This record gives sequence, C-alpha cells and structure tokens, in this order.
Amino acid sequence: MRATPAHYGWAALVSISALAWWAGSAWGGAPVRESEAAQRPTPEANPPTVNAANASPEAEPSPTNGAGINALYYQLQVLQDDVRRLQGIVEEQNYRIERLTKEQRERYIELDQRLVELRQSPGAGAGTTAAPAPASAQTERGLYNAAYALVKQVTGRPASERKDAYEQALAMFTELIGTYPNGSFTPNAFYWTGEIHVYTDELELARQAFVQVVNLFSDHDKVPDALYKLGVVYHRLGDNASALRYLDRVAAEHPGHTAASLARSYAAELR
Repeated sequence: MRATPAHYGWAALVSISALAWWAGSAWGGAPVRESEAAQRPTPEANPPTVNAANASPEAEPSPTNGAGINALYYQLQVLQDDVRRLQGIVEEQNYRIERLTKEQRERYIELDQRLVELRQSPGAGAGTTAAPAPASAQTERGLYNAAYALVKQVTGRPASERKDAYEQALAMFTELIGTYPNGSFTPNAFYWTGEIHVYTDELELARQAFVQVVNLFSDHDKVPDALYKLGVVYHRLGDNASALRYLDRVAAEHPGHTAASLARSYAAELR
C-alpha cells in the first residue's frame, strides 16, 4: 500500500518522542558532582600542637636544660673555692707546726742550759757553804759548757755559719765522752752529739748517739727527748714502723713530758 502524507507525519512524531526520551535518560541519569570548594576540608581553627617528647632531634634544647647546666657550673665554682680555702688552711697549719717545732727546739736548749747552771751552782742551805767541785768534775763541766755554748751560739743561723762551730762542739763532746764515760754530763754530751748530726744530716750517726742515751742512761732526764729524736731520725731514714714505735714509747712512758706532746703530733702525721 502506498504511504500517505499522514503516515509520514505519524512516523516523524514517533521518532521525535523516542529521541526526547533517550536524551532525558542520558542527561537525567548522570551523577551530580560537588564543586571542588565543597570537597576541600575546612581548616581547623586551632591546629594540633607538637608534643615536645616526640619532637625531632633537631629541636632546640628547652630552657630547663640550660638552667641545669648553669646550676652544675655554679656548684663546681663553689667546690673550687672550698678546695682553695682548705689548701690555705693546710699551708697555715704547716707553717705553725714548723714554727712550734723551732720554738720547742730552742726551749730544749734553754732548759738544758738551766740544768747545767743548776749543777754548777747547787743550792745551799742558810749558814752553809757549798763544797767546791772536784777538779775532774770541773774539767768535765768545762768541756761540756764550752761545747754547749758553741751549739747555742749558732742556733738559728744559716748552715754555712754553723759548720765550724758544730765541728768544734762535736770534738769537745767526743772528748768528754771518751774521758768521762760515766760522768754527770755524758748523757747530755751524747744527746747533743746526736743533735749536731741531725743538723748536719748525718742521720745514722745521730741515731747511734740517741740510742746511747736511751740504752746506757735509761733514768736520765734526756731519755724522753732522745726517744722523740729517734722517732724523727727513723722517719727521715724511711723506717716509719720504727719511728712510730719510738714516738709511741715517748707518749706511753713519759706522758707528762713536753716531748710526749710532740711525739703524739708527729705520730699522728705519720699514720
């Protein structure tokens, strides 16, 4: 059958409707995309802080660490000041000990001289006259007094000025000991012979002289001094055990003697 104009009109209408339906499905089914601005997160008002414990090693030290270093440095300065102060105290004490030792030695000399003078002029009762000393005793006393005077005269002087006087005194003491081995002044002569050898740094000869006082004249009043000097000599010889033995002996056997206090101080330094 032959198509009429009406048929063409109907076919065109159907085509247009179909096209309209397809276009609507295609465009209407597409997802709606939000804008980039809507998808970008809104920045927080307060950004999170970094924990100091989790900070990287490059982080600067906190003020607390600096304060600790300053405190340690201050403590170090205080300790250094204390050490300097203590050193000054030790030096002052050493000076006092040396001065006291020198003064004590001078007192020994003065005391010995007084004992000699008492022996020379013994006290006499009222209305009595002292008996004259025998000639031999006068000779012994004369030797001792002359030698002792030389020692006392150069005490405290430089070594160069003491040498000749010491040699002369030593010769006189040796003569006295040889001539009067049991004389009244023999223990003192042995003692001062030892002192002269200490002054001239002849320590072994000094030791031998002091030992004679202790062993041969155990009841003499120079024994405490000789014991103390033996302690000093043995220490200078490097034998601290023997030195302490003699120093302790002074303190034990003669506690009230001046030499005992010196011995205790000396022994305390050696221990």
